[in-house]
Amino acid sequence: MAKHTKPIVHWIWVVLLGLCSMSPIAIHAQSFDEDYFDADYPQLSNTFSYIYGDYMLAYDRVFDKEAIPYWWAVGLSTAALIAVDDKLVSASEKLGRKWGIQSKDNTRTFISFQGIDILRLPTDLGSTLYFLGDGWTHASIAAGFLAAGAWSDDDKTFSVGAQLVEGMVTATIATQTLKHISGRETPNQSTAPAGRWDFFPSQTAYFDNVAKYDAFPSGHLAVGSMTLTVLHKNYPDNPYIMPVGVTLLSLLSFQMMNNGVHWASDYPLAIALGYTFGNIAFERGKYALDKHELANQAQWTPLVSRYGLGLAVQYSF
Repeated sequence: MAKHTKPIVHWIWVVLLGLCSMSPIAIHAQSFDEDYFDADYPQLSNTFSYIYGDYMLAYDRVFDKEAIPYWWAVGLSTAALIAVDDKLVSASEKLGRKWGIQSKDNTRTFISFQGIDILRLPTDLGSTLYFLGDGWTHASIAAGFLAAGAWSDDDKTFSVGAQLVEGMVTATIATQTLKHISGRETPNQSTAPAGRWDFFPSQTAYFDNVAKYDAFPSGHLAVGSMTLTVLHKNYPDNPYIMPVGVTLLSLLSFQMMNNGVHWASDYPLAIALGYTFGNIAFERGKYALDKHELANQAQWTPLVSRYGLGLAVQYSF
């Protein structure tokens, strides 16, 4: 590797690790607002009915004056990375070659239906790193929590699975909407330095060549950030979730540049969006759990006294 690329490689890891580790504070956590939540339990069956409330809450938080410094950080880091995007992608590719990590998509179809790929799985290290952000990975994690919670009748575990499903839906819709608006070229499709931006591209052209328009922001990293947020907030005492999660998101971020599907500047907003929707899903799940537990703690019994008949409530805490 040329000497002048070494500082770039070192710097990119500092930036990516910093951005990932900042995810719990990326967006200002406002006070809890019950207006956007209800006490339905379990919440999985109502996931799609929550989307509107999630976006209204996200809108309020994004445009709250106390969130301005955090969004400035996201914007400035994005701008700074755009200025060196080409160098960072080039350095990542060189590092990938040095480490023997393939830059091609070597996933293989295992399940298909009428010519449509249903399940593609990795076959080498490079595709495995990229698969860390795949929808199947996060859906499998959510399914594991849901299954374990249902099997053991564990409300908390089941709720975590439901939160992950909710976060995947909201984060995916947000990133896909922004992709269709920004129309940024991916590195392997770029026709201009750091990729050409074609705001509000023709949707026919978009679907004819998705990779030419869908770089910004990274959906893989947004969902990965959301998953890390939900798990960390539900299990704050677990010492492994944050370091393992940051490491995996950093490896994913590297590989997405190595295989030419994302620029480094696609990442700050993705991380912020993932945290925002992960935090909202967590808050909704916690609110539903607290209400559920509160209802179970209160026991109403008939009361007979010299003053007449009535009801008595017994509350345990």
